[in-house]
Amino acid sequence: MVKISQDDESIGRRIVALHNDLMGLWPDLIRMAIAIYDADSDELNTFVYSDRGALTLSTYSACLSDVPSLKTLADNHEQRVVDDLTAFADSESYHSRWLIEAGFKSSFTVPLYARDQLLGFLFFDSDQPSYFVGQRLKSFKVYSELLEAILLNELSSIHTLRGAINTTHFLTHQRDHETAAHIMRMSHYAHLIARHLAEPLGLKDDYIEYILQYAPLHDVGKIGIMDDLLLKPGKLDAEEFEAIKHHVTNGLKIIDTIVREFDLGHFKHLKILYNIIGCHHEKMDGSGYPNGLVGEDIPLEGRIIAVADVLDALTNPRVYKVAWDFDESIDYLKEHSGNHFDPLCVNVVAENVEEFKNVFGTFKESK
Repeated sequence: MVKISQDDESIGRRIVALHNDLMGLWPDLIRMAIAIYDADSDELNTFVYSDRGALTLSTYSACLSDVPSLKTLADNHEQRVVDDLTAFADSESYHSRWLIEAGFKSSFTVPLYARDQLLGFLFFDSDQPSYFVGQRLKSFKVYSELLEAILLNELSSIHTLRGAINTTHFLTHQRDHETAAHIMRMSHYAHLIARHLAEPLGLKDDYIEYILQYAPLHDVGKIGIMDDLLLKPGKLDAEEFEAIKHHVTNGLKIIDTIVREFDLGHFKHLKILYNIIGCHHEKMDGSGYPNGLVGEDIPLEGRIIAVADVLDALTNPRVYKVAWDFDESIDYLKEHSGNHFDPLCVNVVAENVEEFKNVFGTFKESK
């Protein structure tokens, strides 16, 4: 496996360090934050932040279309200064109400782009009114360009990997059961599970975002599996099942090659990708593959993807089965909770069924 550098600092740590430096010049700059935009779901998700306020906004998601003020900025490529945030006191936006409740008085908001595609938003907030003015505002605009470059660098490795994989899929004729809708559903299921586990497990927003970004690559190794196995309508025999298992090690080799050829090994978050590909078929009781890991020896991202992938497989037709309804599928997850699946992940699905059904409805199969 390609060596992944452990010296690279996460984007979260870099944002905190930059914020500390800026507060040395402007001590009333209380908060800096970046939210990431997911065009497929129209969701804006908290990603990284640094603040000195009493309240923290994390693991928060909202549809951009439900926040007209931000959507206008995004559509028009406009930056915005608000001198008095109390003007939003009657806003229906949770984010606007939170800013006021947290004691912020003024803000500077910058949409971030990569080749005209919206990446997300950068937020500067102060506990002083009319803070973002004059030369100070000009300075923050310069720093916003720096932060846009940092974010683009952070996400470019993911886009490179996914682009390379998508090209490979196209050239090798992507399998019918690996539809785009399946990829989107299971990725957003995984994202939901991670978000609901954030508070009990202390997960950070950037980790949750990487789950969403890397989940689509979980079965990349199936590129190297013959169609007569992948599309077999009946049950696989023991020899066929052993052949199917190779898709995990195939996937790790594919990622190794791309990481090496594109010199991406310095990105620390690639460990999440390797764990997603290598561990999503491990089982809590040790009966999974390829390494027979047990319980919490299975990385959390592998446990999350296992539940998300099976949930989508159960609730949709395959060449070898008809679709189950959500109640049947959740009963199956519960029945195998603790031996196959992580009980924490299963409980998230069972306790938030409507959210998962919403994802199912958003990413329907094309007819």
